Amino acid sequence: MSKGSTKKIGLIGRIDPDCRLFDGQTVKTRMMYRLLCEMYGEESIVTVDTYDYKHRAPMVMADFARCLTSCDRLVVLLSTNGRRVFFPLLSFASKHMGKKVYHNLIGGWLASNLEKYPKWVDYLNSFEVNWVEAHALVERLSEKGVCNSEYLPNFKYFTGEKAGVLMDRHFDGRFRFCTFSRVMEQKGITDAAMAVEQLCSEGTQCDLDVYGPIDDGYKQDFARIIESSPHVEYKGCVAPEESLGTVAAYDALLFPTKWKLEGIPGTIIDALAGGVPVIASKWQYYDEMLEDGVTGFGCESGSQNELTDAMRRYIALEDTRRVAMRDACLKRAQAYSPEAVEEIVCRELSR
Repeated sequence: MSKGSTKKIGLIGRIDPDCRLFDGQTVKTRMMYRLLCEMYGEESIVTVDTYDYKHRAPMVMADFARCLTSCDRLVVLLSTNGRRVFFPLLSFASKHMGKKVYHNLIGGWLASNLEKYPKWVDYLNSFEVNWVEAHALVERLSEKGVCNSEYLPNFKYFTGEKAGVLMDRHFDGRFRFCTFSRVMEQKGITDAAMAVEQLCSEGTQCDLDVYGPIDDGYKQDFARIIESSPHVEYKGCVAPEESLGTVAAYDALLFPTKWKLEGIPGTIIDALAGGVPVIASKWQYYDEMLEDGVTGFGCESGSQNELTDAMRRYIALEDTRRVAMRDACLKRAQAYSPEAVEEIVCRELSR
């Protein structure tokens, strides 16, 4: 297939064309949509937007039927709940309607999901391929009986400043940290705020800027954190394509997630592409994405003390070491570029 082809490709997932959402699932789906449009032309992509599908069920199912009618190839990106709804339909379409389904996994939970939903193994094996973000997950799924998983890195497009432009920001003795994620307890936002205030109490000059949508159940707790933390500020949401120009101005990104089953977070791709070292808790795929002492520092998940110690180690580095870390981040970011993904996607869809 090539750009301008008369053949249509379906894309099923939370596209959210009005850009109301900034979560990882939606961002990843929109990035795949853009990639397919650039590869084959926007007129060749038929979309089924699953955003708020529970309240839009008739419209979503109508779009799904239209997609099945007009497309032989279906690229799907679904949450756990979305898989429960669409996997049986997609498997039927694959087995009985000749449709080729390319499942692009959201997150890193699928192997664990199979313990609760063993029927999914049959669904997954009926698809052309299951693209997953981590090499270790390919192995875990194989052990569960899924025979057609392949590695496809998460990736992001960026606009605005290119990475190296902001790397020479003059260091004024004050360390600027940031978080880019959903603002919630499970993402370690409380620990990040406490770590910054602890360092300030010891005489280190530093600040934390928090970016991202605030989880409804965390709003009151977060308001108290902001009120009681003079060195922590909430900065709102930044469009995914514009995030590079924002994060590149910081000394380090904090990612103290408590979700050990994270996949390959887009926020870390932001940091790497901006040449910004990452201080992160060691979730299950940490070692595939980051290298301790090279692209940042790791710490035990859920330990505010270890997070603070990791930040101290970074602060204690000589300027030349921090510059070397920034260079290492830029080099690592190349693995998560659209160019790294396009060849794989094109090869599979052209079979």
